Amino acid sequence: MTSLTDLLNKPIRDPSGDEVAKLDDLVVRIPQSGQNGHDRTNGSNGSRSATTGPLEVYPPVIGLVAQVKGPRSSRNVFIPWDKVQRLDESGAQLKTPAVNLQRFARREGEIVLRRGLFDRQVVDVEGRRIVRINDLDLAERNGEWRLMAVDVSFGAMLRQLPAGKLLQQRLASLLKREPGAKAPLIDWAMVVPVTEAGVDTALQLRVPRERLNMLHPADLAELMDELTPQQSADLLENMDEELAADTLEEMEDDRQAQILRAMDPERAADVLEEMEPDEATDALQGVSKAEAADLLGRMDRDDAEEVQELLGYPEDSAGGIMTTDYLSVPAWATVGEIIEAMRARKKAAAADEEDPLPNALPEIYVVEAESKPPRRPMVRKNGARPRGKPGPRAAAALVTTEHGPLPLEAEGKLLGVVELRQLLLAEPDAAISDVMRPPACVAHPYDNEREVARLIADEDLVALPIVDDAGAMLGIVTVDDAIDVILPTAWKKRIPRRFR
Repeated sequence: MTSLTDLLNKPIRDPSGDEVAKLDDLVVRIPQSGQNGHDRTNGSNGSRSATTGPLEVYPPVIGLVAQVKGPRSSRNVFIPWDKVQRLDESGAQLKTPAVNLQRFARREGEIVLRRGLFDRQVVDVEGRRIVRINDLDLAERNGEWRLMAVDVSFGAMLRQLPAGKLLQQRLASLLKREPGAKAPLIDWAMVVPVTEAGVDTALQLRVPRERLNMLHPADLAELMDELTPQQSADLLENMDEELAADTLEEMEDDRQAQILRAMDPERAADVLEEMEPDEATDALQGVSKAEAADLLGRMDRDDAEEVQELLGYPEDSAGGIMTTDYLSVPAWATVGEIIEAMRARKKAAAADEEDPLPNALPEIYVVEAESKPPRRPMVRKNGARPRGKPGPRAAAALVTTEHGPLPLEAEGKLLGVVELRQLLLAEPDAAISDVMRPPACVAHPYDNEREVARLIADEDLVALPIVDDAGAMLGIVTVDDAIDVILPTAWKKRIPRRFR
């Protein structure tokens, strides 16, 4: 491969070998979906248009930026790639002597490599780090040059200086390295550019989401600590909503609020809908009441009401840290019916016909529900609607029993708790009321969060049910939320995010 710095400032010659310009830069096209990024020149006026084809990872060079000296000053002009006979470290040679002297202007979807990418921040997906581009490496394949890799080494930065090559040779001698040896490069397919103020965002908007999906949400959150809120918001724009929600959940509350403010409100509302209800509540507690109301107004009505309910509790209370994302079933259900209902919900969620099961499913709660679900939604004492919302074809996820459809978000007085191990080992026709055990302990929504966290630690619980004065289930506080309360901030920072 060839470094961009080894190509720049080299002569551009006409077919007879006379120098007509200097190579100032290279232009590549960042492909859009359905384009291969290879431009063609229409006629002699140098206009450029893209041909359709499969998306390609490595952007092709579509032309040269040539510095042409005039009687009084120099100007940069564009030379389309189809007019270039040869390009190497000695310079470029043209196929025809004529050069269009119209000043170069970058067009949409095009990136000028030196001016557009040098010193630009990028995410190294493989190395899970934020780095800056000091040089770019290109390769020729079948007569076509493509951007292949990024060089972030100190040696590459030296090459940009006027006496860079001499300095690089002396550094290699001091470090006892072979002259000309390069530091490891980062494959362009493993790079995600970061937006920067005043820098064109054409590149950022065309990065495949799959690159970011390769990173764990905890790693993404840690990377974003090095970025501004706006840069983090722009990266979240490039992710699918589920990954963006998981990443936002891994951040500290104040950081979540900063990024929510920087995001497009509609996008922020979509991401909040994908977050766990308690995590979305924590994120909204960091923004102003007006901002929270605006985001809640843009969210799905049922999701918004669920979060609004949690926002009604004091921030330092059990209600403030509990989640309403759990499974509760009526006491009349059998083990087999519950397992069948869970499988039906999973299939319906995969087809986007119903809400998915909770990500964390430590226990199933048994409640004293009516024999048949009420025709109208039950309203809790605090005015909140029941948990869960039906999808567009929610009937696909319902399992019918002799008592009627079996709900997985049943409302009612808490009777018992069933661990998943117990559920799986029990006979299918066994009543869930015969498998459950009484709850070890419960808490109320206005109990202090620290007392609740200590109770979870003392009783070695994975989750603690939160009930109202009548004993009806309102939510659960999970052990990870308890850890967030117990551990001081200084200690939490020492623990890798994926284990919090």
